[in-house]
Amino acid sequence: MDMNKMMKQVQKMQAELAKAQEELAQAVVEGSSGGGAVKVEFTGPEVSKVSIDPEAVDPEDPSMLEDLLRAA
Repeated sequence: MDMNKMMKQVQKMQAELAKAQEELAQAVVEGSSGGGAVKVEFTGPEVSKVSIDPEAVDPEDPSMLEDLLRAA
């Protein structure tokens, strides 16, 4: 394989990687736990939305809500 061909292939791979990273940055992913009582939405690497059903909040057991958030 000649050097020019190899360089073009590397440039193509870099462009494809940049495109994939851009798409991932825009991807929306949602996780939930507790039968949907807690939902967390991510846009790219950022948390964009957190939804908590008031029934999931027990002032006497805050660790339960913490566990539901971690599981989501």
